Amino acid sequence: FLAACGKMAAQQSHYDLFEQLELPQCECLNAAKDHTLRSALTPSDEGFLQSDADEELLISLRFMQAVRLSAIVVAGPASSAPSELRIFANPPAPLDFDSGRSNAPTQTLPLTPADVAREGRPVELRFVHFQVGSPAFH
Repeated sequence: FLAACGKMAAQQSHYDLFEQLELPQCECLNAAKDHTLRSALTPSDEGFLQSDADEELLISLRFMQAVRLSAIVVAGPASSAPSELRIFANPPAPLDFDSGRSNAPTQTLPLTPADVAREGRPVELRFVHFQVGSPAFH
């Protein structure tokens, strides 16, 4: 389960931004056909995102309007969760794996097993950097 928590540009309250996603425009490179990005974005105990080849995934999200990301939740089994998440706020072009590795991210989040416990917990972002329309995660 992956959730973006934040504030709408014109509002001040925090909430799950799932309803603000343009789902047809969101994609994940390297996702297994049975465990897609859409299943990971839907809060349930059954859906999760999994790579089809190696341990690397590249997620691109698109929101209907600019949002301010203040935290992110990554939930799932700690044994298969990422140890690090590289976040790119509004990359100028669609990221591929090479540019995801070589370009400087807006923020790198180290994730601990407690951060990705089954329910997950919000991991705070450097809020000032994340007024975004289409962030990418590597």
